[in-house]
Parts: sequence; C-alpha cells; structure tokens
Amino acid sequence: MVYFLVQVLPYFTVALFLGGIVWRIWRWMIARIVHNITLSPFPSNWVAAILWILWQMVFFWNVLKFDPWLWVGAWPMHVALFSILGGHVLGIYTLGAQFHLLFPWLVTEAQSEHASEFLGTFFGFIFFVALAYLLIRRFTLTRMRVISSTSDYLHLLLLLAISGVGMFMRLVPAVGISYADARTFLAGLFTFSPQPFPHNWFFFTHFMLVQLLMIVFPFSKLMHSFGIMWERWIMNRPYQEAPIGLPGVKLRLD
Repeated sequence: MVYFLVQVLPYFTVALFLGGIVWRIWRWMIARIVHNITLSPFPSNWVAAILWILWQMVFFWNVLKFDPWLWVGAWPMHVALFSILGGHVLGIYTLGAQFHLLFPWLVTEAQSEHASEFLGTFFGFIFFVALAYLLIRRFTLTRMRVISSTSDYLHLLLLLAISGVGMFMRLVPAVGISYADARTFLAGLFTFSPQPFPHNWFFFTHFMLVQLLMIVFPFSKLMHSFGIMWERWIMNRPYQEAPIGLPGVKLRLD
C-alpha cells in the first residue's frame, strides 16, 4: 500500500491536478461575455491595463480597500505561500546552495544552506499564523460564518495541517529530512525511475497531505489563484465604446 501511495499515486495526482486546471480554465474561456462590464475608470490601453491588473494581483489592492482586516491575513499568507513554493523548488534542487550559486563570491555553501533553512522557517511561520488568523475569522465573525461553507473550513484545515507538519520537521531536526534525501526521491518520480521512499513518517504525512491538496485543488475555490486573472481581465480590460447590449436580441415596446 505504501508503495502505491508514494510511487504510483503521485502520477495520477499530477495528471488530475493539471488536467483539472486545464478543464476549469477551458470552461472559463468558452463562456461568452455578452455585456461589457469593464469597471470605470478603466485603463485606456493594454499596457496600463496589464500594470493595473498586476498591481491588484500582487498587492491585493481591492481586498485592502474593502476589508483591511482580511488583507492583514490574506496578503501575508499568499506572499509566504509563493515564497515557500519557490524555496522548495530551489532548495531541494540545489540542496540549499541557491544563494551560493547566485553569489559565489559572497555566500558559502554552508551559509546558503543556513539562510535557506532560516527563510523556510520564517515564511512557514508566517504562513501558519496567517492561516490560523483566517480560520479564526471564519469562526468568530458572523458575516464570515454566513458566507462560509464546509469546504472553506476544510481547505484551511488542510493547509494548516500541511504547514504544521512541515514546520515541525524544520523545528525538530531529529524528525526532519535532508535536502539530498528529498531530491533523490523526487528526482526519481520526475524521471520515471522511482527511488526508495525515505523512512520518515512525518515526510510521508506531509507528502500525502500535499497530494490530497493537489487532487481537490482544481475542483475547489482554491482555483481562485487562476480565476483572479480572468476576473481582473474582464473588469479592467481597455474599453472605450458604449455597451452594445445583448447581441441579436430584438426588443419590442408595447
């Protein structure tokens, strides 16, 4: 069973993850926008529109404007999440030597590994605290409870579990896993030559929770990370003409 979960299931997980994302994006792309609903004031050209969309996506400007207390948790959480994802990729691939490779005259390999571990712990802590803050808001604020579904709580709990196990492995070196062991196993999966799974139940738990997240991701509200691009394009694209209404519809006044 363990062999199936760590050597076979990951391929189905990645296929479902990527296939589900493509399917959801395709559904968005074929939807017909019969009205122009660009919000005023809208950018006058594509350069301005793209800059404005990037500004809103990077700094969560709309969230800050309409709900600053939500922004306090949501923006740091997303910054920490993308930092963690980037850190996992670079740290595991370079065995923690990414800063040495970038600045070999300034940073030694040992210093790079220490910096990588520190930053991973720092952003992991921010991620965990921000998730806990967002979960508490959903439990304590009446207006949040009204609009929350069971899946909203489960998604936050799943992310908290992934973050919690990862942080425990970082803070307690005895139960952690080395960059080399992680890279050997993951490289085996990527090259279709599976390597033995590290004998570490905390890493196994972390790995399985991440797979569960990838499976539910395309079919959940977590797809907002992709949907925000479509929503921002609809709302902020350049537009200079008056709306034409429903094309092909004939109105009759009685």
